[in-house]
Amino acid sequence: MRISHFIERTSVLGPNLRSVLWVHGCCFSCDGCLAKEMNAGQYKEMTAEELRDVFLKVSDTEGITISGGEPFLQAEELATMIDGIKAKRDYGVIIYTGFLKEELDKKNENGVQRLLLHADILIDGHYIKELDDGKPYRGSSNQNIYLMTDRYKPVFNDYYNGTTKRNIEIDVEKDSVYMVGVPSKNGIEVWKQFKKKADGNRDAI
Repeated sequence: MRISHFIERTSVLGPNLRSVLWVHGCCFSCDGCLAKEMNAGQYKEMTAEELRDVFLKVSDTEGITISGGEPFLQAEELATMIDGIKAKRDYGVIIYTGFLKEELDKKNENGVQRLLLHADILIDGHYIKELDDGKPYRGSSNQNIYLMTDRYKPVFNDYYNGTTKRNIEIDVEKDSVYMVGVPSKNGIEVWKQFKKKADGNRDAI
C-alpha cells in the first residue's frame, strides 16, 4: 500500500480515541483540498500485514479513521488490513472518500465491496471550496455522513450534529508537522504558512 502518513492516537476525526491512516494517491483534483500537497509528496510502501500489526499494538484505541488520498483506490489492501485487525479485536472504521456512496455501491469490485462492508461511518463526496460552510467533520455541505452500521448510533447525533466547532490537532514527528482534523476555510491558509515555517525547523514550532 502507498501510505502518506498515520498517527496512532487522536481525539478528532471520529468518536473516541482512534488511529488515523492517510493513504497516498487520488483520482480527484478538488480545488482547495488540503491533501493535494500531501498527495504530491513522498510516500512509503507498507503491506496490509505491516499496518495491521502497527494498529493492533495501539491497544487503547477504539478504531480507525481512513482518509487520503482516496482510500477506495487501495480498497483490497485496506480491507485485508481491517480483516486482520478485526480477527483480533473489536474495531470501528470511519472512511472519508471522494466517491459518492451511490457510485461505490455500483462498483463491481471485490475490494471496494469488502471495504464498504467494514465501514461503520462513510463520509462521501468531493470537497467543493465554495460549499465549505464550516460545519465539523466534513469539508463542504455537499458531502454526506452515512451511519453504515449501528456501532456509533448512540453517539452519532451528539458527535456529528451537536457542535458547530471544527477541532484540529497538530502532530509533530521528527522534522515534520501534520494537521489532524477538518480546518476552517481560513485555517487552511494559516496552516500552510505554519507548515512552511515549521517543516525541518523544530525551533519554529
